[in-house]
Amino acid sequence: MRTILSAIFVSAVFLTSPGGAFAAGGYIQASSLEDQIVKEANKPQAVTMKSTDAAKGIKNNNGVVILDQSGTYFTIVGVQVGSRGGTGLVRLWFQTNGKDVDNTNCEQTVPNPEFTTVMISQGVAEYKKGDKINAMMSGSAPGIGFVYKKPSGEPAVPSVIFSAWKID
Repeated sequence: MRTILSAIFVSAVFLTSPGGAFAAGGYIQASSLEDQIVKEANKPQAVTMKSTDAAKGIKNNNGVVILDQSGTYFTIVGVQVGSRGGTGLVRLWFQTNGKDVDNTNCEQTVPNPEFTTVMISQGVAEYKKGDKINAMMSGSAPGIGFVYKKPSGEPAVPSVIFSAWKID
């Protein structure tokens, strides 16, 4: 028992120390409770998020995430792809400081107006304090994009959930 308690104490000291797992830095989870539908075919538009669900240090300005520290961050954005009357191809990618990030685009076909699925883009990158990260979308036709749903008696299905955290 004494050995187990010693191991727990040493682990707790390590995790809360400056080099430990919890010392890496800030985090954020932001989301959108609004449909984000393509207005004009093949024209990129910014993804918005009015809700900040959890955050430490990192700020959300309606979908533009502002980092408070330099370092390496893991970012992930998940969207509920669907239709509000259209069909076609929906795309999702990251931008940093207003510039598209290479190799972050993903796409999903909406074959019929009843279709929904989850699409994710993620990455790990080096950032500087004050850098701004956001997601962008486009689609091959109006009426498709990211859809919000509120099932009766259950939590909402946000159109967008964005998470980021500093990993070093």
